[in-house]
Amino acid sequence: MKRRKITAFAAMAVIVLLVACGAAKEQNVTSGEMVAPEVSSQDLLVSSLEYLLLDNGEEDVSDEEPNTPDEEADASGWKEYASNGDNDTPDEEQDLPEPEVQTVQAVIYYGDGGSVALKQESVEVEDLTPDELISALSRHNIVSLDTKVLSFEQEEKNGAAVLHLDLSKAAGEYLRTMSKEAECIIVAAIVDTFAENYDADAVCITVEGEALATSNAEYAEPIERCTPAELMDNLETSDADKLQSKLPAIEEKK
Repeated sequence: MKRRKITAFAAMAVIVLLVACGAAKEQNVTSGEMVAPEVSSQDLLVSSLEYLLLDNGEEDVSDEEPNTPDEEADASGWKEYASNGDNDTPDEEQDLPEPEVQTVQAVIYYGDGGSVALKQESVEVEDLTPDELISALSRHNIVSLDTKVLSFEQEEKNGAAVLHLDLSKAAGEYLRTMSKEAECIIVAAIVDTFAENYDADAVCITVEGEALATSNAEYAEPIERCTPAELMDNLETSDADKLQSKLPAIEEKK
């Protein structure tokens, strides 16, 4: 920019000198004053051209500061980056290890094939929640895949830790398709799984806020930890008590 200004200034000076010299030729010297020797316009033009050529040929680098080694390195690095056209992140960022997912151990119970017994399995879950336990039980067909936990509470009742597990409608519909034996396996597996993981004494199972009821039984009270066989004995005893309570009415009709 500085060099361009000098060049423009020199060109203007040449034009002014040419005009001045032309005017000087027309004037007569009438006094006895000393007059400087005339310089032809051609000589001025040649001198100006030589100056301009000298200015264009030799760059004025006095005002320009040389690049430091760091600046040269940065410039070369940028040129290499631009030439490659690669905008990927450095390998160090691409190879960062993924954060490990923290898991906890849970214990679930499920049916043991054709026998009236429960098997126990330790599984890893992201967090010990009722939803995680129901999801683990669904993988063993203890509950249906569409069974959801609607609510879950813990309370102390008469010195015992009781869990209140409210399940979606799908849980009741699933149980009502089972035989009495299969029903006892399912209910015992749910009770034992939740009681084991939450260190509880009993579990009260409800469906959409109502007591769990099937064609075989109504589970209105909290159920303590038990085996399927023990639960089946309780159901049979309960059925016998119901039959016994009906006998007086039958005798009266006779």
